[in-house]
Amino acid sequence: MNKNNIKATISILLLFGFLILRITSLSYADSAEVLPKGVFSLGAEYKYYFKIDERYNPDGNVEDVAIDYNATLDSSIFSDLSLLEPFMPPGQIPNIGKSVVSFDYYYKITEFTFMYGVTDRLSVGIMIPYWWVKNEVKAKLDTSKATVGKSSIGTGFGMPLVPLAGGGPFGDAVPLVKEDVQDLLGKGLDVNNDGIIDISGFGYKRFETWSDSGVGDIDVEFRYQYLKTANWRLAFTGGVRIPTGQITDPDSLVDRPLGTGAYALLFRLNNDYTGIKNLVLNATVRYDLYLPAKETLRIPDDVNRPITTNKEEVDRNIGDVIELEASGKYDLFKGFSLSALYKFGFAQKDRVSGNRGFAYESLELETNYTEHVYIIGLSYSTIPLFLEKKFPFPLTASISYRNRFAGSNNALRSQYIGFGIQAFF
Repeated sequence: MNKNNIKATISILLLFGFLILRITSLSYADSAEVLPKGVFSLGAEYKYYFKIDERYNPDGNVEDVAIDYNATLDSSIFSDLSLLEPFMPPGQIPNIGKSVVSFDYYYKITEFTFMYGVTDRLSVGIMIPYWWVKNEVKAKLDTSKATVGKSSIGTGFGMPLVPLAGGGPFGDAVPLVKEDVQDLLGKGLDVNNDGIIDISGFGYKRFETWSDSGVGDIDVEFRYQYLKTANWRLAFTGGVRIPTGQITDPDSLVDRPLGTGAYALLFRLNNDYTGIKNLVLNATVRYDLYLPAKETLRIPDDVNRPITTNKEEVDRNIGDVIELEASGKYDLFKGFSLSALYKFGFAQKDRVSGNRGFAYESLELETNYTEHVYIIGLSYSTIPLFLEKKFPFPLTASISYRNRFAGSNNALRSQYIGFGIQAFF
């Protein structure tokens, strides 16, 4: 067979054979199709997330993503304040003020895919994501209702913080400022600036805007199409997720992970119905089985009070994730297709254990999240023009809109616009 015949044969297979093989659970319009034998595919999808500042709570209601950091700063956070309780005026509880915090998350993710048709029934592929992430932090200290401040006579009487009511042996007091709270979260507070830490800190890095970029977790998969008839295409997809993405820094309260820190085995059942002209209906079931891993974490006493000095390398088993997805892809006219997808996902609860007797259950609560997602997309293929010799090579381009419109247990309320391109050769 000469080169022109080979090119024509591959083109016909591309035109009548397959939807794009997508190997990541974030992709839309999944399919049971595989690449023809000997065909390569290179692709990239860019996902631009709108600002994220809300999440879903355990009841499924929307709340601010920084809600856990907006609190009265009393002895439940800074335990040394409890020593001042006997000296407080009646009805007052020692506190240094209220934290007023907002987080705005920004994500930009590009997923690079490479696929190859080993046989007409088997394709293999790899997906490498690159993440740009930013948490824009705004924080201030509201001392309008503070009851405790810094002593005007320094650390006299062994009391670096004293009631703001003033007078008595402690002298007058002045409210703390935001930088004092930064010191309390970090190295500790030197009340009288003599170089000696008067109140021990938590050892955190500065509570401020953070950003980072890097490779996320890499997926390597294969897809085997075990049935193909006039009306049905059925396939099994399996693979492994490699934890190449950076995980959360236990000494940061503001960073975001680029990966999970754990290997996962990936299982998918892909089911296509093709019995309706110009329409492909798909139902896909995904199961991500995470393997145990060790990770150094902060272990708070309360899931909603993340600030703590308790830190340990623990055994962590991320809860397995199950996703149920239904989608349709309709060929509008020459080269153009419209797709729509709905996905329901849920995760089992994380399991965490250690050896120091901390409240490990605080890291397990609110990890069994749920999510409801829809995605709509429009794609264009040059394959018809390629067959007519009006375009030099076959490729597809797409644009999509994705919305996580409901969920629970800290699933972020997020939206993005995606732009994709994929070439075949």
